[in-house]
Amino acid sequence: MSDVLIEAGKKPRRVWLKAFWGFGPWEDGYLGFTKSGSRERFIALHQPGDLVLIYGANAEMTAPDDRRQALGFLEVDPIRISDTERMSPLGIARKTEMGFQDRWTHAVPVRRAWKVTRRIEVKHLAPDTYTKDRARVLASQGEIVRDHEAQAMLQLPVVEVSVFGETPVEGNIPEARMVDKLRPSTGITPSFGKREIEYSDRPSRVYMLLYTGDAAALLGRDRFEVGNKIIVKVGYSADPDERCAAHNRHLPTAKKAHWTVHRTSKEFPSAMPAKTIEDAMKAAFDDKFESLGGEFFLGEARKLDAAFAEASALSAFRISAVKKA
Repeated sequence: MSDVLIEAGKKPRRVWLKAFWGFGPWEDGYLGFTKSGSRERFIALHQPGDLVLIYGANAEMTAPDDRRQALGFLEVDPIRISDTERMSPLGIARKTEMGFQDRWTHAVPVRRAWKVTRRIEVKHLAPDTYTKDRARVLASQGEIVRDHEAQAMLQLPVVEVSVFGETPVEGNIPEARMVDKLRPSTGITPSFGKREIEYSDRPSRVYMLLYTGDAAALLGRDRFEVGNKIIVKVGYSADPDERCAAHNRHLPTAKKAHWTVHRTSKEFPSAMPAKTIEDAMKAAFDDKFESLGGEFFLGEARKLDAAFAEASALSAFRISAVKKA
């Protein structure tokens, strides 16, 4: 049995396989689809913790050395954006020069990315998913690989790389297996100004959403293993109620289980302080609870509430006496 299963005690993370002409999230911080239906399918099927493995398409536009090679992993947010919201000036110029402004415009933002540091053809990683009759699907919308293929992919050596629109990755990043790199991501750094729409900095709060459904069923685990633990999502927003509603809109209309706003912090005067506390909170949660990927955690309700309160308290104003000169 793979050491991925031994380490985690559960099924490995799901991995999507998608073809593209290259891998450069430091210039284009999004995963794009040419057809809106392909993006809607991806969002509908996406689960917390999913990764996307990009491999080089066997096409003229792909560098010869990258064709059919596993190039890198992406962790994305399943929310709708336009491609230009997460494109660098260089990325926009290149896309315009190629005449592809109408391609991959239906996007979702990339949160983190890892470049594969060894050369290996994708056929050796996903022999059941990577087939000639699925090549078009893999290029246009991607496909979830089998569990045993995901296990092999998670053993690939990688280094984390910067993503355009996120806090840059700095320093000498050590190489490690992908499975060892899976830690909670940091929040999206707030940015403001005019792109296609106007973004305004607003007072924000850190929040914790609670999943009201059956945690064991959602995770595909034994009820005895999960016990009375709950699933939560932490983040920051100018409107936590609307953020919660957005998550619920991705669920079927006839749903019984849903997300609810469980806890919120005091209001911060702007987004950046809220993001700072969110990042500290996720780091603390990663030490105390089980990370389910991204901003999602599994733990006991009482302990999660206490940890949220403790992390939120880090932002409280502190008044200290001034010593007499």
